[in-house]
Amino acid sequence: MRAGDRPAVAIAGVGQAGPVAADSRSIPEMVLAAVEEALADAAIGFDGVEAVVTASVDLFDGLTASNVAITEVVGAVMRPETRIAGDGLCAAIHGACELRAGACETVLAVAHGKASMAPHWALTEWAMDPVFLQPLGIDFLVCAGLQACALAQGDGGATERWAELAARRAAAGDAAIAPPRSAAEILASPVLASPLRRGMAAPLGDGACAVVLRAAAGGPGEAPVRIAGAGWDLEPHSPGERDLARWHGLERACARAGLDRTDPGLELAEPSCLFAHEEELFRAAAGIGEEAPLSPGGGLFAGTAPHVAGLSRLIACARAIRDGAARRALAHGAWGPAGQAHAVAVLEAW
Repeated sequence: MRAGDRPAVAIAGVGQAGPVAADSRSIPEMVLAAVEEALADAAIGFDGVEAVVTASVDLFDGLTASNVAITEVVGAVMRPETRIAGDGLCAAIHGACELRAGACETVLAVAHGKASMAPHWALTEWAMDPVFLQPLGIDFLVCAGLQACALAQGDGGATERWAELAARRAAAGDAAIAPPRSAAEILASPVLASPLRRGMAAPLGDGACAVVLRAAAGGPGEAPVRIAGAGWDLEPHSPGERDLARWHGLERACARAGLDRTDPGLELAEPSCLFAHEEELFRAAAGIGEEAPLSPGGGLFAGTAPHVAGLSRLIACARAIRDGAARRALAHGAWGPAGQAHAVAVLEAW
């Protein structure tokens, strides 16, 4: 998506419920809270929404067609609805494509996840190849450990560096799910998937996000933030078919979003890094140096919900631009084993 004769995509409203360790509300109740906040922020009601895009995954919700449970609360009854089985940022990008194509003028993008309902990481084994990988007990944690091993090869100080990074990010957040810990405490925490320790993984909980997108032709008076570019990519599913020490998908997604790798011109980046080592992969793939502000609010280490991460990063970027903290920001979503899939959105102040 790049500028042209087609309408720009404005972020008209944002809403968020959680993340918290365990939300006592049902999934529909939790989603409704985020949707109502986003609609109020956009100063519209359900009658102002023309199409809906949701993001959820049946496996992790433990539901067949998990979007059916939230059809009413997202206002998708008798309206066009698309369901994305991936990160919530993809829902927003899909909605932006609908606006750019002229299919509608207002889209509601929603993502939800409830890790408290089931052992999330154990369930990820069922997302792996059933013939070659599941019999070996390989899940997303194992893949993250293999990726960290590949990245740390020949680097004796990698684990200490990741522990310090995780401690720094957790301390910067509001500790919504787990209290911050020192680097020493993280290094002493149980092994999650060698060489990763438990404290090197972002804490998972329950949450929902909602974003109102609007086709805009009149400029900044319609909304203070616009999506200037977006991209996505999907790597081969089998971890053995790709270089785990690189995030190729993010490279291509950034290129599609029109980022200049040598000078991306970003004042803020909000990556979906579920593990501390992934921040190094993100910086390398996106061409973002140490000088660029990254996750000043702690990112996912302040807590996140499965498949909500990318949309929550979009909201974080939009709020930063609204507050004047940045004029151009990059939101990133990742999902699948060892960052198999990526989505990026470049946001700009109008």
